[in-house]
Amino acid sequence: MNEPVEQAAFLGSIAEKLGRKRRTAVSPPSWDRKPWEGSGQELNPEAEAGGRQAAEHEQLIRQFMKQLSALNTAVYRISRADFGRVLSEVIAKHGIGSAISWDDGRLHELQLESTLNRNGIHHRLWRTTENERELRTFAESADMGITFADMGLADTGTVLLMNGGGRGRLISLLPPVYVAVLPERFIYPRLSDGMSFVRSRIPEGLPACINFITGPSRTGDIEADLALGVHGPGKVHIILLQD
Repeated sequence: MNEPVEQAAFLGSIAEKLGRKRRTAVSPPSWDRKPWEGSGQELNPEAEAGGRQAAEHEQLIRQFMKQLSALNTAVYRISRADFGRVLSEVIAKHGIGSAISWDDGRLHELQLESTLNRNGIHHRLWRTTENERELRTFAESADMGITFADMGLADTGTVLLMNGGGRGRLISLLPPVYVAVLPERFIYPRLSDGMSFVRSRIPEGLPACINFITGPSRTGDIEADLALGVHGPGKVHIILLQD
């Protein structure tokens, strides 16, 4: 990619004032310990249907759910067949009238649109073929955002989202109620597993935004009064699918 002349001149000027040549590449640091290497492969519940690893994975699921509860996040552990029923309960609980969701095959398989239609919800998908400004405006006013999650981290109750294309980042950020759907087999122990997962995606190209979401939006003022939902969703629901 050709660099604009003005940009090259600006960065060159900064390097000159720093008394060195301009750097055009980044050399990654050399770490003595690399906890992310291999951590994502240590746990493979799909390969180990029973035995010790299955038991360990069950512990991870319970830890994940416990952390979510501590974060004021509702969590439902259900079969795929119950997805429509549980989502309908969330809709009724919060009086949802509008929703926006990822245009994602994993959500389509769950008949998400049919469930929203049955509940009379005005909804839109984040389709890349539609006007993005209109989608942004709709997301600002929607009552609920729905996405799939690529991974769950047990030690913090965090879900990881890979945005890009029909997986718009605003869906998990703007609506006051947020719902994430996660197959429980994708729950891993800790952040280093999440970084290992991200690292494994580098060859195919990373999206511009990767979200790590840990419960509702929260902030505290100087008097340490905690407020939820000030800068993002105040109500978060995680639906765990027992595949």
